[in-house]
Amino acid sequence: MKETVQRRLFSLKDDLYKNPQNRRTMRFVIVIAAFIIGGLLVVAAINYYTWDEFFVRASKSLVDGLALSMLLFLMVSGFFLIFGLCDVINFAHGAFFMLGGFMGFLIYIGTEAIFLDPTLPFYLVFGANPFAMSVTAFVISAIGATAILAMIGGGIEYFTVRRLYGNPIAQILLTVGFMFIITEVAEIFWGTSVFSYFITPYSQINYFFITGILDFGGAMKFALYRIFLIFLGLAVAVFMFAAFRKTRIGLLIQAGIEDSEMVEALGTDIRRLFTLVFMLGAGLAGLSGAVLVPWIGANTGHGLTYLIFAFVIVVVGGAHYGRFEGTFFGAIIVGMSMQVTAYFVPVLENIIVFIIMAIILIIRPGGLTGE
Repeated sequence: MKETVQRRLFSLKDDLYKNPQNRRTMRFVIVIAAFIIGGLLVVAAINYYTWDEFFVRASKSLVDGLALSMLLFLMVSGFFLIFGLCDVINFAHGAFFMLGGFMGFLIYIGTEAIFLDPTLPFYLVFGANPFAMSVTAFVISAIGATAILAMIGGGIEYFTVRRLYGNPIAQILLTVGFMFIITEVAEIFWGTSVFSYFITPYSQINYFFITGILDFGGAMKFALYRIFLIFLGLAVAVFMFAAFRKTRIGLLIQAGIEDSEMVEALGTDIRRLFTLVFMLGAGLAGLSGAVLVPWIGANTGHGLTYLIFAFVIVVVGGAHYGRFEGTFFGAIIVGMSMQVTAYFVPVLENIIVFIIMAIILIIRPGGLTGE
């Protein structure tokens, strides 16, 4: 019986491989089935929650899902760059993200303290203007966290990873080691994952410039910072897409992802490019960690949690085949699925991304944009 099933599965696979029309038909049927199932679930949810409650939950899951998606995109795009060009599965990327959150938190609080010091000239500008102080401190903290993590990532690549190119087992062991080292050091300074650090409780003026609520009446209330994250993520995505398509360094990185040996043969110092990409990837992790703090806080447990999300997004989007847009689509799918289930089926919140990953890989083993 088992052998018969296996033969039929292999026969179906060969038939789909040899007949593109059959593949397109099967995909069309799967999409239609997904829409029908989704429609039935929506109808069931409306009947269970009532229309008004369903609309509120759907709206909030959409806003929160997009905000989380853009945050994940910022983080995973750095993971994709390192993986795509350097062919290094950087297990320390989640630790970079976690450390970026703490760096952003410390820089924000430190910048605010400097601005509030009456013995310094900054006090004349920011002392009586908390909004300007908060905006400036947030920008400085985001830039500072990005720069610090970029230098850390560049240093790790230059002094350690560079000697292990072509040795994936050693790369994995090395980056896993850095993940544990960074996490343990963070726990020494900031405690275990039971402690989270937010800006407002530690702020001397107890103020952050985006803490309001967008109120449409009734239960239709949305946190302004999450809406801000959506636009920030979209802006960074547009900038990165343009940079990769229009600038020389972007084209070099894309070419290196496709064929690093040919890029080196044409006169580019590929090792220097590897270091630059490591810095860029780690810097993006630091940036995403810093902008996470006002929403979820800085926490030493974020490293492992968001590293898992990074792997899922890369696999689901097909970004491991060098398609940068796969990172964006994968982040949208993971972020939206997590928030929708959190509002409608909380019991599935922690496993829904793995269920979706399994379904997508069954249909498209290379991911959404892969081969």
